[in-house]
Amino acid sequence: MSNFFTTGGNNSEKQNLFIKKENEEPKKDNSLNGQYNELKDNYEQIFIEAAESIRKELDTIKPENPCDGCSHKDCKIENKEIFAPYPPTGCKLREWQMQAITHLTGDYRTKLKAAYKAIMDKKGDYECNRCGACCKLAVSEYSYTQLKQRAMKGDKFSEDFISVFVPYETEEEARAVNPEYFELLNRLVQDDRIYYYHCPKIGSDNLCTIYEDRPSICRDYPHNPLKLLPSECSFNEWKNEVSHQAMLLKAKTDIISYYKEKLG
Repeated sequence: MSNFFTTGGNNSEKQNLFIKKENEEPKKDNSLNGQYNELKDNYEQIFIEAAESIRKELDTIKPENPCDGCSHKDCKIENKEIFAPYPPTGCKLREWQMQAITHLTGDYRTKLKAAYKAIMDKKGDYECNRCGACCKLAVSEYSYTQLKQRAMKGDKFSEDFISVFVPYETEEEARAVNPEYFELLNRLVQDDRIYYYHCPKIGSDNLCTIYEDRPSICRDYPHNPLKLLPSECSFNEWKNEVSHQAMLLKAKTDIISYYKEKLG
């Protein structure tokens, strides 16, 4: 999905997302627009929080008095920060840059993965309410032919996907199933093609007819704590609980990639 956090929206619209009652916390807006706006509005501040956290982390391994005894007498670098262009050899601050990459992609990333696993494990505290929304409308950036090709090359997700989902004949059929989701996706993904699918194995009672043998793509849904979920999905409660921490982890992961690119 292209740039997940970049659309407009004015303050009056955001204020109307919540219904407030006296002496009562505002009700969470689980509409797709509400979910999207909250993620977008919160992410900038959370990104700053993540960047500051990583900066403090790297300061703990920054050498003290790194320029004492340095052979580079003509060094003109005044601001001794992590992205400064230090000499490639014989400089303790350049060594610090390399140590920073090792640390961020090693122990630090391992901690982030453990935190992400805890978020996903938390999903087990919630139960599916059998609304059937995830079965009736699924999307992919790949066509059915492309998914089959990817599955033949060993892509497990594609293999699982085509084992249950089939494409809608027309986009109008997909729109009719969930107009809110359809319109939001088309607004967000303007330049890329989206393909719409449904599972024919769901019954009229919204129960899965192959429930005991359903693939992991179904067992593990939702696969991402920042995924926009159908308004009626009971896992919105889980997503609302963990969204701040999940966005923080995403921001830290993105920042680590930036550090690797700049310092590697």
